[in-house]
Amino acid sequence: MRQRVFGKWLLRIRRSKLSRLMAASIIFFNLIFLGIVVLLAYRTFSAVTFNEISKSRLALLNESTKRGFDFMANVSGTAYSIAANKTVIEHLETEPVTKYLMISRKREITEILQHTVVLNEGVSSIEIYSDLFNDVQQSSTDLVFPVDTIAGEGWFDKLKQADALWVPLGGSGNEPYLIGHIQHLFGSEGKTIGYLYIRLTADDVLKQFKDIPSVLDGQIHLVDTSGNLLLLVNGGSGAPQKAVLEPEWLNQHTYEGNDGYELLKKDGRTYLVMFSRPSTISWRLVQVIPTKVLLQEVRKADRQIILIGLLSLLLSALLAYFFIHNMIRPVRRLIQEMRKLERGDFRASMSESLTEEYTQMSYGFNHMVNRLQELMQSEREASAAKREAQVGLLEAQIKPHFLYNTLDMIHWKAMDYNAQDISFMITQLGKMLRIGLSGGKMMIRLRDELEHARCYVSIQQERLPFSIEYTEAIADPAVRSYYIPKVILQPLIENAIIHGCHGQDSGPLILRLEILEIKLQGSPPFLQICLLDNGKGLPEGWSMEQVNGIGTRNVMSRIQLYCGEPYGLYLANRPEKGVAAMITLPVIETEAQLERLLRDL
Repeated sequence: MRQRVFGKWLLRIRRSKLSRLMAASIIFFNLIFLGIVVLLAYRTFSAVTFNEISKSRLALLNESTKRGFDFMANVSGTAYSIAANKTVIEHLETEPVTKYLMISRKREITEILQHTVVLNEGVSSIEIYSDLFNDVQQSSTDLVFPVDTIAGEGWFDKLKQADALWVPLGGSGNEPYLIGHIQHLFGSEGKTIGYLYIRLTADDVLKQFKDIPSVLDGQIHLVDTSGNLLLLVNGGSGAPQKAVLEPEWLNQHTYEGNDGYELLKKDGRTYLVMFSRPSTISWRLVQVIPTKVLLQEVRKADRQIILIGLLSLLLSALLAYFFIHNMIRPVRRLIQEMRKLERGDFRASMSESLTEEYTQMSYGFNHMVNRLQELMQSEREASAAKREAQVGLLEAQIKPHFLYNTLDMIHWKAMDYNAQDISFMITQLGKMLRIGLSGGKMMIRLRDELEHARCYVSIQQERLPFSIEYTEAIADPAVRSYYIPKVILQPLIENAIIHGCHGQDSGPLILRLEILEIKLQGSPPFLQICLLDNGKGLPEGWSMEQVNGIGTRNVMSRIQLYCGEPYGLYLANRPEKGVAAMITLPVIETEAQLERLLRDL
């Protein structure tokens, strides 16, 4: 029964107009607000204020991360400058001949490191570890140590898999935490010749944040993007405390690269936890502050919150009509125009509104209508062109289909009368018809198209009073297996014979077919087919727009339909004599490529 009643109410809500729903929602909200404003006023104000404080604190923490860790990036730069120091690399790479030379080089490296420490404020020490000087005694001022000194550290195995590492280090005294940057020193042959070790104390890091004291409130965790704790700093008196955040929490919340904040309840206390965006060295700050500290001033404003709540209740009733009217009117207008568009009326359009969101909706709707008109027009033109080409191809195919059997009968009849020339022409014509039909396929292999062209030339050589010299030049025999649109060479050869002949006394008509695959850097390879003749040539001032031959236009249209805009047919006069007809086609080597091309048509 209750489900049925609830279903009826839900159905009424779905069928209601937006204006009614908004009015009912506002009235309901006002009634609820009036009933519980006294109880929730303080909490609401506290939450809003808390969020604003949290956002401002988070922005300050992000700024501190950016400014503070720029110093850490400078430390990495210092390490790379030492690693690129020519003197240091030469002394570490070349084994000294004598102990005196060994001591001299060791002191010179130490002086370079000491000078670098002086120039880089905030760096505690810079050391180099190498086994090259193990045969001389270690002095108290040396900064070059044997590799065995650090070989037992827990991070040393990780260093073998990386060029450089930032590692947390345990210390003592007033510096309970240290951070170290260690990296390989490579010789001229790319082999490790030593290790560079830069140490930073906790004070070295915290000095970078001293101009923003509020960042050091509460408890500060310095972590990397994997959630590993590198440094823990306790605010206030500075007395050591246990970390509030567990390692599991750090791993879960610092894995992503976003900043944020959230509340954490632990041991009966509530904390605000903020985590900044990662710095340039993939480190971030996580700050933990007790909420009691943040909301001390907020607790004094409860009466003001109640007064503001009452005033907002009165104002909401006055503003309800204004908001509903201005928000619903553009929506209703959009619905009307959409219904016009559903009926096929493309005159539908939306005018701009005072609100940015509705203006964007109006622009998007008008753009969609214009785009639909363009797409429909383009689709109509493409469909018409495709139908025209298909009809032309079908008409061209149906004639040889009916003639094929008749030609075969004529061939055998000619053989009975020993008419070899007639039999030869009929045989060639039969081959042409067989290739032209091709089982209804739109694409055939290039070798079949070449056979089709040879048959046509053979027929014309037997029929015409002048001679024709036809040759083929194929740079790579592999292109013979490529797929191309069928019956695209015969119309061009026919034009060359009809329009290019000189007469019986002007010598033979030379036709040369050149085929090669062209590969250009940065673009897909394509197939270029050129038919060259020594005929009369094209009239002066002729252009591709003046093509009016049925065969040539059919070839151009089919290439455009099957292969797309970048490919086509181009005619031009040759410098020496005659015409060059050039066809460009995509390279289609396999049936799988052919099926993808035909599927996209």
